[in-house]
Order: sequence, then structure tokens, then C-alpha cells
Amino acid sequence: MKFQSLVAAALLCVASGSQAALIHQFHLNGSFADSAGSAQLSKLDGQSGQAGQLGRNGFSFEANAGLHLDAQLGGIYTIDMVFHFDELKQYGRIVDFKNQLSDTGLYANYGQFKVFNLPGEGTGGKLETRADTRLTLTRDAQDTFKVYQDGGLVLSVKDANGVTHFGNNTAYFFQDNLSGGATREANAGAIDYLRVFNTALSADEVRGLAAPVDVPEPGSLLLLGAGLGLLGW
Repeated sequence: MKFQSLVAAALLCVASGSQAALIHQFHLNGSFADSAGSAQLSKLDGQSGQAGQLGRNGFSFEANAGLHLDAQLGGIYTIDMVFHFDELKQYGRIVDFKNQLSDTGLYANYGQFKVFNLPGEGTGGKLETRADTRLTLTRDAQDTFKVYQDGGLVLSVKDANGVTHFGNNTAYFFQDNLSGGATREANAGAIDYLRVFNTALSADEVRGLAAPVDVPEPGSLLLLGAGLGLLGW
């Protein structure tokens, strides 16, 4: 796997100003450093007691050995990542919104995205075993939660009850709840990168993030910075 869409994200932030700020960004290329903020991302122990492995090109994890983002994302956000599962069981947790205290969350359900415990919930998208998927989640001020796969909208649900609202909770990825119903509903897999915006990006903005871009060399970064400066001016 390779890191994607750095340049697209930078151009998006310049074009949208402070309304679409990139607040957290984890390249996961040998480091858990947050290149856009100061949040802490840490690995979690899995079902066998072993945590995932951070490599040069991503983070791989066994079933239930995911990641914890120590940041409060609230109820308006965009989460963007590239990941894959090595297996697709009935339920495999992707995001936990409720501090691992309930079954409520976003899952892969037999290869489709599903928000569990949301009235009128639906399913959408199509995952394939060991095939990278770009997943983008948005939640707006009107309580609409949307799931995009590879830039295309696959699921949109109204969430007036705050099922996908983090509240004061921090975010857990790929690890199931520890109490409250079934536990250990998780799949092994890997994630390439993780980033968070402080607003719900529009469909056009999500599509604008889709093109994969390699990390520029230092000289290219200088040119990019100059170009962005001119664009801002």
C-alpha cells in the first residue's frame, strides 16, 4: 500500500479556507506521528494479546487489534482512510463511536458497510478480501451520515439519535466493543493512512480526494509550497 492524496488534501484546504481544515493526518509510514495536529494514535492488543505491526507502508493488524485515536471528533467530521480486510465475516468493526461500550458502530457486514443500531439503517458498498478500499465517512450538521467508497456515495442515513456522533468519546478503529452485547466482531487487515477533517466534505470534495498521489520529494515539496502560496495569494 502507498500513501495517497496529500496534494489533493492540501489543495482542498486552500480552496475551502478554514471551513474544511485537515486537523489530523497519520501517514503510517513507519510512524504514528500526526502531521496535521497533535493527536495521539496508538495500537491496540488483539484477540491473541498481540498488537498490530507498523511498517514502512502502513499498519497491519490481526482480528481486533486496531487503533485508538485520542481525539474528540464530535458530531461533524470527515474521516478518510485506505484499508482492507483479510477476511469478511458477518460483522467486522470498522469504527466505534461509543467508547467501546456498545454494539453501536460502523461494520463490514459480509462485505457491505452497515451502521448497526441505527433506525432505518441500510447497507451499501462492496468490499473484497485483501483489496484496498478508500473509505470516506462524513457527518454533517443536519445529522446525515454518509459512506463513500473510492469517492462514490454508497450509503446515506439520517442519524437524529446520534448513533454516529462521537460526543465526548474518542475514536476506535477495527476493534469491537469490550462490553454491551456481542464482542470481538472484528477482522484482520491493514490500513494505509488515516486523516480527519473538522467538517463534512461535500460529494465533490470527497471525489477530489480520490486521485492517488505519491509523497513528493523535498524539492517537489518546495515547489508545492510555492504553488500553494501563489494560489492563496
